[in-house]
Parts: sequence; structure tokens; C-alpha cells
Amino acid sequence: MDRRRAFVGLLANPVLDRRRDPELFGLVRHPQHRPELSNWFSSRLGYRLIVTDTGARLFRLPLGDTVIAPRRVEMPPRRALVLALLAAAAAEDAEDITTTQDLSDRVRVLSNRDDAEITAYDPDRFAERKLFATAMKLLMSTGALAPVDAGGDEQRDGWARRTDKIGGTYAVRREMLLRMVDPAAFAAALGTRGPATIEVAERFSVMRRLLELPVCLYSDLTEAERAYLIRQRSRIVAWCTEMTGWTVEQRAEGLALIATDEADTDLPFPRLRAVDFVSLMVLDELYRRRDDAGVVSEADLTAAVAEVAVRHPKSITADIASDAARRERALDLLRALDLIRPGPGRDWWQLTPIAARYRDPHVVAVTTRLEDAQ
Repeated sequence: MDRRRAFVGLLANPVLDRRRDPELFGLVRHPQHRPELSNWFSSRLGYRLIVTDTGARLFRLPLGDTVIAPRRVEMPPRRALVLALLAAAAAEDAEDITTTQDLSDRVRVLSNRDDAEITAYDPDRFAERKLFATAMKLLMSTGALAPVDAGGDEQRDGWARRTDKIGGTYAVRREMLLRMVDPAAFAAALGTRGPATIEVAERFSVMRRLLELPVCLYSDLTEAERAYLIRQRSRIVAWCTEMTGWTVEQRAEGLALIATDEADTDLPFPRLRAVDFVSLMVLDELYRRRDDAGVVSEADLTAAVAEVAVRHPKSITADIASDAARRERALDLLRALDLIRPGPGRDWWQLTPIAARYRDPHVVAVTTRLEDAQ
């Protein structure tokens, strides 16, 4: 169903550009889909969908100071985010066609203002230039900048190492640039705007947990949210099916919305790559070591990480050769999947009920080398 494709597509790609995403943008802007999509997002999730002639932008308005969204495995450095915001401000005053070097020069001036209250940007340092290159990629992902040069990524990335180059060339998409921050989203983040009634707030919270997170656990809900979910369970399940076509799995611990195709999820697991295999094996070992409350110690985690290398030495690739690297990568992925959380105290970890789905995995040898499937 095209409307479902548009809805799921917006969740995965909240910024759509007509030229960059013609097919999905066409579905979103279709006169038969657009009103219903706007209603679904606003009345069921409390989101704000803006559709124009050239693009679409889905704003995930916070509930007070809370944003319910998937935990990202790899977050951009905070400094890169700051530089991206400065570059966005600089792009507003730039020409319609600009370059990495032009925006870098403008950001250098902005960051040195007395009222900036940030560490001044120094493009003479390689580390700063590399972070600025990351900032440019962030702006491209929002649709605010569109690359127009033939050099591609190599030319844009090479700017960080070559101080005599202008870097990438971009068209400034001013409409998308101005849509980076929505007034309603900003007001909601400051707590000056929120749901009109308590029941609406409960609806938004429950629906976001189902749509955005791996699972909606009863233990994560407030008493009022839990009561709302139990009271409105049939309607909530029907909504999820109507919007996505996926299956709502109902268990004693909570509900999970299971995508029909793993391509529809932002983080399919396990994929055919070394990090996923190691993480799955670490999780299985932790599941065996858990106590009755699903709690494991840091010592258990350390032992599990080491055990994987002993049992499956051929699965260990160069980037996870050390115990420390395996621990970090596996923990990042398992936390992003909400399979493990910080425990009740220091040096303790809590396995969530979802971990039981991955117990006792059946390992099958394949011909594809894991290091080739990164």
C-alpha cells in the first residue's frame, strides 16, 4: 500500500527532497495520501509534517524535555554538530552556490564573535577541518546543502587534508535550510508547548515507543501510560497495522511491532558481519550468566567478550581483535537494540526481556567472509 510506504519512509527519512527522493516524495505529496499522513502523525504520534513543493520535513516534537527515538549506534561528535549549526547559519547569508571553503571562512568569523560563547573554530588544525567536513555531510543529509560538483566524496573529503583546495561545491536549498528547526519543535523542547490533555500525552508516548523503539515494555511506562495501553490496546494495534502493515507481537512484558521486511527497520539484527555475530554470541553468553532478575556483572561481560574469541576465533576481524574493541562495539550495538541496559548499580548490566528472543542461536558456516560483509 502506497500510503504505508510513505508513512514508513518518512519515519526512516524525515527529510525528503523532491530531486533527491522523487519516488518517496511523490507518495508523500500525493493528494490522496498527504492529508491522511498529516493526520496520522499529528493525532496519533504528536509529530508535525510539513510538505511543500520542493520537500517534506517530519518534526519529531518532544514531549516536554523527552524525545522518544532510537538510540543511534554512532553519534556525530558534539563539535561537528556545533559546526553544522554554525555552517547552517552561515549558509543562509551565502550565495546560492557555495563551497566548503567559503562556509569554513564564514564559520571562522561567526565563532570568533564575542556573543558566540563557543570555542573558536580553527580551520588551520586538521582535526577541526575533519570535523567541519563531517558537519558538511550532516547538512547534506538534512537537504540544506546539495552537492553540485563532479568530484564527489573524494573532492569533498580531500578538503580536510588540502588547505589549498575549496572542497565541495553546494547549492544552498534555502527552504530546506529554514526547515532544519521548526518553531513548534523549538517551543516544545523548551516545554512551552505540549499535548493539550494528559490522555493525548499518554497516547503519544505509547505510540512512539511502539513505532520508534524495538519494543514497548510495560515496565518502561508510567502507571497512567500502562493503564492507557491496556484500555486502548485494540485500537493501538489496529492503528499500527493500518499505518505500517506490520505485525504487533503481544507478550506479557509488553508489545513489539515486527517489520515484515528487515529493510524497513533502521537496525536489522543480526546482519552478516563480524560485529553482529560477536554481539550475538556475547549476548547469548550473558543470557546464560544472568540471575533471576536478568542482571549480569561487568565481570560477566568481560568473560563473555573473551569467550567469543576462544570459541569462534575465525569470526574476529582486525577492527575487533582486542577485548576492549569487542566489548565497546558489541555493547554499543546491544544497547542500540535495547537488549541490554545499565544495571541497578555501578559495574552491573540489565538484560531486557527482548534478549530471550536471541538465546541459543544456531551457528551456520557460510562461504562469505565476515570481513567482506562489513
